[in-house]
Amino acid sequence: MRRLEAFTLATLLELHQTHVAVMIHQTRYDIPLSQEEHALLQLLQEEPLVLLPVSRDRRHLLLDRLVNDLMVLEELNDFEGAADSYVSSEGA
Repeated sequence: MRRLEAFTLATLLELHQTHVAVMIHQTRYDIPLSQEEHALLQLLQEEPLVLLPVSRDRRHLLLDRLVNDLMVLEELNDFEGAADSYVSSEGA
């Protein structure tokens, strides 16, 4: 079994034809995109908050891991649960 590549989560800022601008720890990164990645992100960019798995070196997206890697899904679910708790406590 292949060892899993380390990743970090990035917030989608802007989608361009050849790259995507993301935010990781208050720093903006421009990551090159394939045509397939661009098409997928066009669909996702309508959401209010889009988190993307990005390689630790911040050079490429790991979109294929969204479907295949339980570690990424757990990380996204944990973040979503924390965000929901924050919103709930803010509204109280």
